[in-house]
Amino acid sequence: MEQLIWLDLAVVSLILRGAISGYRWGWRRALGHLGALICAALTALLGRGDLKYFGARHGNLEKVIETAVHSRLALPVSAPVDGAVRPPGLPGALWQALYQGAAPAADPGNLATLLTALLGHTVAFLAGLALWWGFFHLCGAALADKEEGQISIAARRGGVMIGMAGQLCCAAIIIGVALPLAWLGGVPPELLQIEETRLACLAWNIFAALKIW
Repeated sequence: MEQLIWLDLAVVSLILRGAISGYRWGWRRALGHLGALICAALTALLGRGDLKYFGARHGNLEKVIETAVHSRLALPVSAPVDGAVRPPGLPGALWQALYQGAAPAADPGNLATLLTALLGHTVAFLAGLALWWGFFHLCGAALADKEEGQISIAARRGGVMIGMAGQLCCAAIIIGVALPLAWLGGVPPELLQIEETRLACLAWNIFAALKIW
């Protein structure tokens, strides 16, 4: 756990940043930012299937991910991978997510198929979030009260709580998206064992509970 304390410190930094921003903005503007993030995430979640279909029709995204997964598992593309055996280097949190409802359409007995489906959903969700974040952020900013000089102490305190919640949601999305992509990219396994952390593991569990996959 000591070698991953930086992950918890990063989450704490995000939460503190949210508290400071929320105090400066007040609850209305902080709520606008949180609402924009939630709306963008939900829209990306609901539209990830269409984005996967678009990627499959106009590109070769799923095949690329499948090849990368087999390469990461050090197996030929045609070789079966037993889902009952956890391969070395696969993060425990990711292994647990695979068998708790992630990628329900995939073959539950084939680890490579599960990982390919999970990564496909992750990439599609990330693409959708990037597409929709700017739109909902502008909508939230337009609806928020920007008269900072007239913000009361009560509004600032409310902004602190909402800002902290918003940054925890940001941490959940960042960690949830980054963990499978970091594993696929070959990040050393000792840096991905977030189950040994506290806040980072909490953020991961929040992301996993949303059933992004």
